[in-house]
Amino acid sequence: MDFYFCKKQHLMKNVLLLFALLISGFIYANNITIDSLKKQIAAANNSENYDFSIQLLSTFLSDKNVSASDKYQAYLIKANIYRKLFKYEHALHHLDLALEEGIKGSNIFTVQQEIKAERSFIYFDKQEFDKAEKLLKELEKTTYHSLNPKYLLFLYTQKGYFLLKDQKYEASEKILNEALKIAMLHFPTESPIVYGKQIELYNLINDPIKRDQAYHSGIEAAQKANNLKYEFYVHEIMKNVFSSNNDYKNAFYHQKKCDSVFSLYNSNIKSSRIELLEQQLKEQQYEYELNHKQNFLFWLILFSVVLMLVVFLLIKLYMNSKEKQLLMEEENQRIHEEIRYHVKLAKTAGERKTNLSSFNLTERQLAIIELVQKGKSNKEIAAELFISSNTVKYHLKTIYTLLNIKQRNELLILYSS
Repeated sequence: MDFYFCKKQHLMKNVLLLFALLISGFIYANNITIDSLKKQIAAANNSENYDFSIQLLSTFLSDKNVSASDKYQAYLIKANIYRKLFKYEHALHHLDLALEEGIKGSNIFTVQQEIKAERSFIYFDKQEFDKAEKLLKELEKTTYHSLNPKYLLFLYTQKGYFLLKDQKYEASEKILNEALKIAMLHFPTESPIVYGKQIELYNLINDPIKRDQAYHSGIEAAQKANNLKYEFYVHEIMKNVFSSNNDYKNAFYHQKKCDSVFSLYNSNIKSSRIELLEQQLKEQQYEYELNHKQNFLFWLILFSVVLMLVVFLLIKLYMNSKEKQLLMEEENQRIHEEIRYHVKLAKTAGERKTNLSSFNLTERQLAIIELVQKGKSNKEIAAELFISSNTVKYHLKTIYTLLNIKQRNELLILYSS
């Protein structure tokens, strides 16, 4: 029987191996690069369609052919999406995954620097400023080595805020100006973030002229980039500033601006989703055409897979049938042996019954045997002799050993009290 089981396992392994080889051969050409993926996600994120972005990233990351470097970037993008959605634990988890992939490459130091920066941004958003500032200081010790200008832009802005909190206004203004230079040179669409911090700074040092200049520059940059979120951000900063100054008239004015921008923002999201839908339809058309070209290969491999499944099932049915046959033969053999045993036992009992007095049995053992021969169960014997069922079992085991028997029936048939 062990031979058949081994043979069955061997056949199953061969079938599964062949099946796996066929499946591995059926791989569609994956033309999606990390750069094209970033473009698709940027379009989806602009219309607040983050579910679609997450789906794209998950599909991309599930491809085993994607390099560790590309997976690192994909996990970073995913972490940033969760950060935008205020799901900070998810964001931190995906930064851990990004780190695992990033350290597989050659730029380990750069990866570690970028992960620290990303963590700092998350902790800053969570207002866990101690953790954010600790990471910022670690990056400062390396003079922000290996970090690209976009990281420097946000790190300098963050540093400016911490200096602002510590009332180091001159140092805060200096670092925020550095951040603004980077923004204007490389990322002008991100400049409203810096202007927002400058508004807070100039309000604290009582410089309304510079404050209002930062406000107008921030609004102009946001409108030029058609970024309603940043426009809303700058108005909200001004609203909070005037509220803290007890200037409720101007605070109310900027609150109305916030409401207006927010309403327009929701309207634009709907329009962007329509454009995104059109883009998705184009992508689906492209995928359909690609799949159409590969139909012959698909059906050929599908037929091969089905054929292998049929062969596998036939082998399995054969082995199951063989196994059942062996089990039936064993069962029949066991039944025959049982019958022969009981026939022999009946014959022996018919010839004679051995008297128990010839054995050196205790009174308790004899009492238990007598109750057994009366048809009493172990529980009933225990109750009658005021002992436990386990004690009865122990005595019966000893009796069987002394009489050289195995079953209760032998005690009834072969021996008399």
